[in-house]
Amino acid sequence: MSTLTMTRPQAALELALWQVEADSMNSSDLYLWLRDCGLPPEVAIRLKDLINVTKQVAGKAISLGKVIVMKLIEFVKLHPNMAVGIALGAMLSALITSIPFLGPLLAPVTVPLGIAVGAIVGHRLDLAVGGRMNGSIGIVEITQDVIEIARSFIQLFIDTVVALSNEFQEVAV
Repeated sequence: MSTLTMTRPQAALELALWQVEADSMNSSDLYLWLRDCGLPPEVAIRLKDLINVTKQVAGKAISLGKVIVMKLIEFVKLHPNMAVGIALGAMLSALITSIPFLGPLLAPVTVPLGIAVGAIVGHRLDLAVGGRMNGSIGIVEITQDVIEIARSFIQLFIDTVVALSNEFQEVAV
């Protein structure tokens, strides 16, 4: 869904479809997929812990963790270079932050800047691969990229939260 005015029946249907997909996905297979994507074992284990989170709603067990991880995976599959760019920007930021004495002073600037630059470069690569990049680069194009990145991620987040919150409100009513 791509609207903020999702009705309860639409949200229930969306959540039911996500739950069917979550039920068909084995947690161990999902963990292996995360490791095959190059995630460090610590991150994959944390995500595996999230995968196992379920919530009882209206007598139904909802695999909240699996749904959230599946939506993140869907986002990464749609924007593979952006995901790699963010990871590389975060790694570079972590390296700079680990420099004795100077690293902690640079951290407040390098972490957000590294992640933002990585996301923009990766997004531009995704656009180039899809044949949708116009070739010019300037402050206007970078600003458009930032807006497009934020819009796509926030829309994914909104769709997920709206579907889940409508389902939880049903219990309280």
